[in-house]
Amino acid sequence: MHTKHNFPESTVDYARIVGRCREGIAVLKGGQIAYANDAFCAMAGREHHALLGQRFFSLVDAQDQSKAESGYLDICAGKTPAEPWEMQLPGPADPTWVEMDMSLLESVPVPLVLVSLLDTTAKREALHEVTRLNDRLESILHSMHDVVVSFSAADRRILAINPAAEQLFGIPFRTLAKAREDDLLGFVHPDDREVVQAFYRDLSSEEYGELEYRIVRANRKVRWVRDEGYIVYCRKRDVQRMDHVIRDITEEKKAVEALHRSEQKYRDFFHGTKDMAFCLTPDGIFLDINDAGIELLGFSGKEEALRSEVNRFFEQDSTRAEILAELNEQGFVANKHVRLRAISGASLELDVTARAKTDDAGYLLYYEGIATNITQAMEDQRNRVLRNAAGGMCHYLNTHLMQIMNAQAGMEEELDEIDEELLKAATAEDKDAAWADGRDVVRSYSRDIGRACRKVSDVTRAFNSAFLTYREEKYLDKAILDIFNAPSSATAG
Repeated sequence: MHTKHNFPESTVDYARIVGRCREGIAVLKGGQIAYANDAFCAMAGREHHALLGQRFFSLVDAQDQSKAESGYLDICAGKTPAEPWEMQLPGPADPTWVEMDMSLLESVPVPLVLVSLLDTTAKREALHEVTRLNDRLESILHSMHDVVVSFSAADRRILAINPAAEQLFGIPFRTLAKAREDDLLGFVHPDDREVVQAFYRDLSSEEYGELEYRIVRANRKVRWVRDEGYIVYCRKRDVQRMDHVIRDITEEKKAVEALHRSEQKYRDFFHGTKDMAFCLTPDGIFLDINDAGIELLGFSGKEEALRSEVNRFFEQDSTRAEILAELNEQGFVANKHVRLRAISGASLELDVTARAKTDDAGYLLYYEGIATNITQAMEDQRNRVLRNAAGGMCHYLNTHLMQIMNAQAGMEEELDEIDEELLKAATAEDKDAAWADGRDVVRSYSRDIGRACRKVSDVTRAFNSAFLTYREEKYLDKAILDIFNAPSSATAG
């Protein structure tokens, strides 16, 4: 609601002035407010009747009063009005920021000065927020390891670039800040320059692009970078600038190349080893298996293997459960002795080393490992044990058998002597004496034979007990027969 005002007498058409202006308007007469429109009253936070006749400079913040009064006196003296400036009008709550402009309306008999106020509070707040965000953005850009650079679409000069460029290109930041697009392209590796120039040239039509290429730093070291280019438009869709984010990917490239080499070595080993290399799902289904494993387990081909579970090949479920528990608890098993049964029915003994592969969160992805066929080695080891045991037993048996043989020879010799004494004896008493003496000797030899037989029995029982723990295998019977046939043949010879 507009208030009706009494304009001071003058030849100036104040109504026309007020009609033209949207700002807060006041007319000062002798430094006092002779007229104020509604907008001015709102900015000052006062009612209209309270403003009329009040000294204008009392409304101005203390720190701006001197400047405002000085400007007012200059205008009254006929000097060129100063440029508008910002100042504060203290209010009942928060102060109001305004942009003030003064101009002379009449100089006689009393100077009339027009004061125009434009409320800039919202503008200042918005500018403050933009400044805060800009500072924050600048802080982020300065802390980034990636190079962020903006080029003018008109002349390709650098509008902005962050300090990361100094680290990447190896030249002072102040030099880069004054550079142009061609200066940065000068760092591109000669073999990549043509492609990069085309990438930068075509960006205006593509609007977005990405390219990996090499640069040569100031110290002549070559680095790999990934360059992402963007076109930034203003409101009228005219190209305003071109932004690039350039990231040093040298270490990433090296890591990828090293990974490829490692994977290739792994694949070469996986398929080249004569041991069974395998990869299993958590449920035990084959994800991969090499040719040696396919042959060992008796698969017809890889397709059949990849449809199969490893669980079916375990001879003992307890062994499988033990391996799984160790894998899940420790993450690996090393040199685990495992018995499997091939599709053909043949029993296999394997030395298994495996690990559980997990993701970063610790979830199980798969199992992988290698199994060495030690069936023949274990058979050879058991044969050596049998032969060593049989050799030791033969040594003990031979000792006691020699005692038996010696006792047998002594008995025969004693019996021959008894026969001779009986022939020589003339009387029955002499014969009885000869038989009694010989009988005692024979009994002594008999006791020696008994002791030797008991020793032989002890040795055979010990041998039998030692091999009760061995599984019954056909090759054991053959091995034992070979052991006992060998001495027999030698004796026969």
